Amino acid sequence: MKEIDLTNKKILYIGLPSFNYDKDFIKKLIALGATVRSYDLRNLHPDTLIFKILKKTKLKNAEIQKNQFYEQSLSNKNNDYVLVRHGYQLDPYFLENLRATNPDAKFINFHWDSIRPQYNYLSIIKHFDKIFSFDVKDCSDHSEINYLPLFYLDIYEDFKKNGLHSSKTKKSELMFIGSWRNMERYSLIRKTEELCKQSGLRFYHYLFFSLKNQMNSIKSGVVPKQARSKKLSHEEILKLFATTNTIIDFPSSFQTGLTIRTFETLGAGKKLITTNKNIINEPFYNSEYINVIDMDNFALDIDFIRNTPTTSIDNEIKNYSIGNYIKKLLE
Repeated sequence: MKEIDLTNKKILYIGLPSFNYDKDFIKKLIALGATVRSYDLRNLHPDTLIFKILKKTKLKNAEIQKNQFYEQSLSNKNNDYVLVRHGYQLDPYFLENLRATNPDAKFINFHWDSIRPQYNYLSIIKHFDKIFSFDVKDCSDHSEINYLPLFYLDIYEDFKKNGLHSSKTKKSELMFIGSWRNMERYSLIRKTEELCKQSGLRFYHYLFFSLKNQMNSIKSGVVPKQARSKKLSHEEILKLFATTNTIIDFPSSFQTGLTIRTFETLGAGKKLITTNKNIINEPFYNSEYINVIDMDNFALDIDFIRNTPTTSIDNEIKNYSIGNYIKKLLE
């Protein structure tokens, strides 16, 4: 892998918040020596409350906010890199002006979400030197998009290095930690819970469910049991990781890319059960650490959950640290 020297490099970053992973990404860029100016795309996001209010009051207020966002972003000139994560809200004329004010910059567009009708960035990719996505199908369908799997943060590798992953005191054999997405994920959690009861396995789940989503769910007549309204920090997640053998992951069915929980689990030295069959094509795949559930015949492999791996995937999974992710993105 090509080494990237970011010492004194200027980076303009434009993106949407994503469970603080965007902040962690920026922190790592700075730790690698870069100077970063970041701009929050929520100011232009049609789904945010403030944007909806502005549109309802006066359309010109929304236009004023957008123009202010553009002016502030364009005031940062002569960057070495312009990084845009997502960005389908951006107007072509802004991207053209951004290129004019950063003529020597490398323009990179990258995505931690899949193309959908309400989230389609294909119209902007011509404005970038490189485009990356974590979604396997999107990359297969569009030759301009390069496949780049997600990553784990340094704190997960430190957790394993310090031996915290091998604690002898386990409160559960299987654990799920994630956010409410839809009834599909909730149904899979309940199904797992039932299978664990039948097999005598201890199952723990932490389902984050924002107040906004709770209200929407109640309106539709669904009130999930044991949902939590507090987001967990990475430190809190790892405290839970230390109490289990295996993490189970339920990615959204419309996504073919591997979730960030995949890499956090393996980076922390835990075993993984997932419903994403694409993982078997990855270079780090190891059946002692990774078990794939057949969605047409949903069942738990009890032996996989209880057994201790006899091999190691440390060398393979190191390629998916956040530092290596940045190197692949910028090389």
